[in-house]
Amino acid sequence: MSEVKTLPRELVLASAGSGKTFRLSSRIIGLLAIGEDPDAILASTFTRKAAGEILGRVMIRLAEAALDPARAAELARHASLEA
Repeated sequence: MSEVKTLPRELVLASAGSGKTFRLSSRIIGLLAIGEDPDAILASTFTRKAAGEILGRVMIRLAEAALDPARAAELARHASLEA
């Protein structure tokens, strides 16, 4: 039987320009990196625009990391679930 890892929920409340989208995209990428089912990840925002920005940031950061080893290393540091 495999061990189930339960991660704490995370609530990010901050003003505009404080890095919420960066933090949320890092968390999502980290969860995907450890094998979390994408259908089991919930990121809730107040607007569809914000939700689109989070998804867009996840996709852009993954694409950049796939093309550039330095970006991949940076992404690995930011997506770590240790913090």
